Order: sequence, then C-alpha cells, then structure tokens
Amino acid sequence: MPKSIFVYLVALFFLIGSVLFLSSFFLNSSSSELIKQNNEVIFEAKNISINLGFKESDFILEVNSSMVNSLKDEKNLYVYQPKIDISGKNTFLKIISNKGTIAYDKNIVQLDNKTEISGKVNEKDILGKASKVDIDLNKRNLSSDELIIFIDEYEISVKEIILNEDEIVFKGSPVYLKDNKGLETETSMVKLKSNGELIFPSKLNIKNY
Repeated sequence: MPKSIFVYLVALFFLIGSVLFLSSFFLNSSSSELIKQNNEVIFEAKNISINLGFKESDFILEVNSSMVNSLKDEKNLYVYQPKIDISGKNTFLKIISNKGTIAYDKNIVQLDNKTEISGKVNEKDILGKASKVDIDLNKRNLSSDELIIFIDEYEISVKEIILNEDEIVFKGSPVYLKDNKGLETETSMVKLKSNGELIFPSKLNIKNY
C-alpha cells in the first residue's frame, strides 16, 4: 500500500519541531527555517522535492518547488512554481503551474492557475493546458473545469483524466473533440489503451453549426 500524504507530513512536522534540514528518500530541501509572523509559526523551505504515491497504484508523483511553506494548525503545504512529475509503467507526465496547495488531509494536490501538461502516455505524446487542476491521490485522477489535451490530430476538452495501469481514461459531460481538419464531435469518454490505441467506446455526435 503506497504511503499517503499524511504519513509524509508526520515525518515533515517532526523534523520541523526539531529544526533540522529536511532530507530523506521522499523529501529533500536545500534550506529550511522557522519564522514567527503574527504570533503564528510558519515553516518555510526552499528548493524542495516531495515524492508521493497514488493509492493502490504503481504511479508515483514527485513535486519540485522553489519554495514551500505552511501555517501552524493548518493541513496545507503551499508550493510555489511547482513542477510535478507523474510516472508509471508506460506513463510520464510533467505538469507545471504558478502555485499550488498540497492538502494532505485529503490527499489532494491543487494547482491554482496557468497549468501546463506535457509528456508521453502509452506511446503517445501528450500536451495539455488548464486553469486549475486537482490531482487526487486516492482516486488516481486529474480533474478540472476545463482541461484541454492534444493527442495525435485531436484536441480533446475533458473534465477528468483517470490514471489506470492498463489505460488512461478521459471523461467529460460531454468530451469535446476537434480534429486537425476542424471537424468537431462530442462523446462521453475517450480511452488511451496500453498499446497506444485511442478508442471511442461511446457514440460520436457531430456538433451542429
């Protein structure tokens, strides 16, 4: 069973209390300090790396951030200019954003704005963009109000990406597709199989103009 964010944060705050540098197989930082502000203790670390595991999955998520801080009595870590790598057997995704939050009580990584995605999944090159993205380690998914993914000749607008070992599932209500000739269609789901095949299990409806 992969370790949850909570397990990592227990170790993190133990080290904070000891005022030691953070360094282990899952957490590395070039510098850290405790700061007093408005009678609240703030932990701050620069150039930090945190490794997290998805629940019941071989996928690994690594967060690299120029700075991380946290307020006393909160259950969040605030990350700045985060660079996130998601890796698995046939998957490598790189996600960058301006800032984000690790909500360790919910096992969720929240990216606030200007999120960009790139990488390779099941032999397919993938590019993507979104405003805000939630990465749920328990559900093994990425979700957003508007997430645009580019695969082969398709531009795919989705609400959710589910990371399964044998396939990646793109879902929406509906999923909108546009090919390189401008034809727009919609469906409820798109699957990217482990052999690189892009399939549409539901009926494609051509949009009316």
